[in-house]
Amino acid sequence: MRKPIALLIAFAAASAALAAASAVRAAGCPADPHSASLALWPVGTIPTGSTVTGMHRCGRALTCVGGIHGIFASRQCHWGE
Repeated sequence: MRKPIALLIAFAAASAALAAASAVRAAGCPADPHSASLALWPVGTIPTGSTVTGMHRCGRALTCVGGIHGIFASRQCHWGE
């Protein structure tokens, strides 16, 4: 009868460890998604109006919509959920 409880405790501990590792990885992400997007898509590589999604090297999803060509800050980017 004790085995199910021990398995439940082990599962809860493993889940907590994975959640903590994910939080640490996300903590290493740049605060500004626009500047982070430049690591994935250099200036001029996202066509106007196109939506692109990728995984930043810190482990978070990043989505951007291309803006007007030639204007550095015109792309709109946000971190995924």
